[in-house]
Amino acid sequence: MKGTGAIIYVICDWLMRLALLNVLWIGFSLLGAGILGFFPASVAGVALLNEWLSGRRPAPLSFYWNIYKRTFTAANAIFIPALLIFVVLMLNTYASLHFDGVWFYVFVSSTLFLSGGAAFILLLSLLPLSQGEKAIAAVKRALHLLMYYPGRVVMMVIGMVLLGLCIRLVPGILPLYSINIVLGLVIYLFSFYKNSPKPA
Repeated sequence: MKGTGAIIYVICDWLMRLALLNVLWIGFSLLGAGILGFFPASVAGVALLNEWLSGRRPAPLSFYWNIYKRTFTAANAIFIPALLIFVVLMLNTYASLHFDGVWFYVFVSSTLFLSGGAAFILLLSLLPLSQGEKAIAAVKRALHLLMYYPGRVVMMVIGMVLLGLCIRLVPGILPLYSINIVLGLVIYLFSFYKNSPKPA
């Protein structure tokens, strides 16, 4: 197959694969009762997407299940503490409503800054976790990427904002094209991490 037909085939093939990835992510997140399944499902999604981008076509369901099981403990060892941090930060935001003037802005801005940092550490730890690294090593790697490549973090924010706008305009795409695009952004912007020096 050559020319326009080949391009259309590749586009349709990737649209189908991304839709399948999103469905798998939803299913495996529910399998872990939502909270416990969310992050392992994301790790498995990154691993599967990396396989596809490398030109390999493993059986999606069995591959996803194997990665999900293998990384379940390490993924939640990062996600659960991060979730507790988010809860504390939200309580901090609620408490800040009782302040006036400059103290209100100090509390709100610090909460937003810490929340954003924690969220990006979670996202960036998906890459090392998907490659079999342990929880502490994955967090160190995520911190390294966050501090050394702020420009790519900004690009990821822009990409997620654009995705949010698309979903708002066409909410019907949410079940098929949402988290898979976020995972794709992480891989596209930070896949070079495997060849970068590891933090001490």
